Amino acid sequence: MTSTNPADISPRRPDGVEFADADAERQLAGAVERLAWPDDAFERVKHNASRTVWRGAIDGQLLYVKHFHPRSAWGRLRRRLGVSDARRELRLARRLRQGGVPAPRILAVGRAGNTEWVASEAVTNAEPADAWHARVRAKGDAGIRPIRSAIRTLAETLARMHALGVVHRDLHCGNLLVRRSDAGEVSFVVMDLHRTRRSRGRRARASNLAQLLHDRRDFTTRTDRLRFLRAYLRAAGLTGQLRGWQMLIEELARRHTARQYAHRDRRIARTNRYFARVRLPRGWRGHVVLASKRKPAESAAAHMQFSPDAWRDALAHPEALMDGDVEVVKDSATSRVVRRKLTIGGRELDVYVKRSHRKRAWKVLLDCFRRGRGVRAFRLGHMLLTRRIATAFPLAGLERRRGPFLLDTIYLTEAVEAPRLSRFLELHLGRAADAKLDHSQRRQLAQAVLWQLGRLVQGLHDHGFAHRDLKAPNMLVHWRAGELPQIVLVDLDGLRQTHVLTVRRRFQGLMRLNVSLLKCPVVTHAGRLRMLLGYLRRPGCGWINFKPYWRVLEVWSARKLNRQIRSRRRRQRALRRPTS
Repeated sequence: MTSTNPADISPRRPDGVEFADADAERQLAGAVERLAWPDDAFERVKHNASRTVWRGAIDGQLLYVKHFHPRSAWGRLRRRLGVSDARRELRLARRLRQGGVPAPRILAVGRAGNTEWVASEAVTNAEPADAWHARVRAKGDAGIRPIRSAIRTLAETLARMHALGVVHRDLHCGNLLVRRSDAGEVSFVVMDLHRTRRSRGRRARASNLAQLLHDRRDFTTRTDRLRFLRAYLRAAGLTGQLRGWQMLIEELARRHTARQYAHRDRRIARTNRYFARVRLPRGWRGHVVLASKRKPAESAAAHMQFSPDAWRDALAHPEALMDGDVEVVKDSATSRVVRRKLTIGGRELDVYVKRSHRKRAWKVLLDCFRRGRGVRAFRLGHMLLTRRIATAFPLAGLERRRGPFLLDTIYLTEAVEAPRLSRFLELHLGRAADAKLDHSQRRQLAQAVLWQLGRLVQGLHDHGFAHRDLKAPNMLVHWRAGELPQIVLVDLDGLRQTHVLTVRRRFQGLMRLNVSLLKCPVVTHAGRLRMLLGYLRRPGCGWINFKPYWRVLEVWSARKLNRQIRSRRRRQRALRRPTS
């Protein structure tokens, strides 16, 4: 890292270009127009409504050029008030590098019409911290030592950044690059410096760390998080107890998470780079997906990009999706589900199409004041994916109305190549189990599946989701050898989000799942207990007194079974009754 001599900083030029130092001016003086208006030699690597990032080389030097073009009213007002994101990034990058915090070297900033731009050197031999963390975690025990070493390094880097009075308003591992030296040492480079600001104080530091906790909560253990916080407090020389800082950061992280999820949930019903509202012939309206921020490895559609016009062509006749070369999966009084091939923009996908029916006539009035099942399921499906709860990838949700009255609704999801939970357990744990697994491996697999099942229900309830049809047939198991099994939730008709999830409603969900497991012969008493422990267990909670929960769950499950038996007997008597 080199320090900048103030005497080498050239004054602002009449054309609005400011170079970081004399070396940067000699290097880029003849390429200002290419930086302001990148040509075909530059590759666009990122684009949204407010920023565009280009990558290219000038005289053999790899550069990144970031263009700021805010479209929001607030962004335009800040521009009129003289607030420059480009020049602030230059100043803060210089401040961080002089203070010993690794940051990209900003070479020049300027203006081209209503667009500001920043040119910076590319950080070589580096990768995003989230990708590095996932790759090292996949090594198992061999990755523990590098991760623990990186935890200390990251804590010291953020402590130095905060000591300089700089906080990052979008601190997550995607904005941190991991760079490895020839000796194998890891350092972190802070990116996206236009999101930084000057601030000091205990709450500002805690809020910044809360953003990082929100990003890594699902990928780190409680022990690692406490190790990071302890190293941060030691490096920053801060007073106060570890427990007090932990409680403050966790509360701020909870609020930050709620704001982030609420923002992304609102985005589902709008037209943007990820979703679009469509209007189709014969009064059909709905929402379709264009791209996915979350990209599950088992989903092909999540890695594709679609256009609204391609969707309008594919859904020109929504009713025809139920006919033709289809495989009928379910046909009942409440819905009809078929599996078929659907071509969207020249790409063929294997999809499930669900058309819901109204079973009770009085719901005609209720449907006047709420969205159709297909549109609700589309929104809930993407809400689950945002919260990292696996579900079949939602593609479209459509409805047709006449005035306020709902006439029809259709829901499309990508087909998931995975067996249902009961079938998976029978295949791997039953008498005709897979011969590739010995008894010990089958036992470990069964424990992992049932534990993940409890964690799935815990995640649903923690995020305020209640499912009135939580049972084994509505869950699939996606599993590869050497990896943990993943439970995929399907059939979201019974799912709803509530602001207050009572203890009674939580136990109703557990009871329904427990009753469905009773119908699976290979799941023993110990297996159902493991499911409950997976639901109750939380990091740092210590030993759990599970017996009171288990007793209540058994009593409620027995009542549910009795009700099911009486209901089936009534239906059997009705079928045997002679007709006049």
